[in-house]
Amino acid sequence: MVPERATRARPPRASGSATPSDSDASAHSEDVHVRSYAHQVGYDLELEVVDPDGSVAFEGRYYLQPGAIESEVDVVPEGEYEVRAVLDGDRETVSRCRIGSDPEETVVVEVGNGILSLTQGLRTR
Repeated sequence: MVPERATRARPPRASGSATPSDSDASAHSEDVHVRSYAHQVGYDLELEVVDPDGSVAFEGRYYLQPGAIESEVDVVPEGEYEVRAVLDGDRETVSRCRIGSDPEETVVVEVGNGILSLTQGLRTR
């Protein structure tokens, strides 16, 4: 299933700033990383990213097959957000996360064996 996307995007780089190269890790950092560790069952996942003013900056709906990975890049401007994840319509978790250009500023949602985990930061080593 294709996720629903908000109309906001990260603002363009200021003119004259360097364009990141393919070797620049931050150029490829995700805003949201979703992963299923399940072996046999699929999961429905709803994700909502809310601005400090209460506006919804991004909404995503996913059907995650076993082992599936989804990624969202540049869907919201850098900043602090309240992130809400709902698994199969009944398990919910909420966390405040910083979203930015570094891997440590990525929302990470993991599911499997009926468990829902919402954390910040991708491991880089």
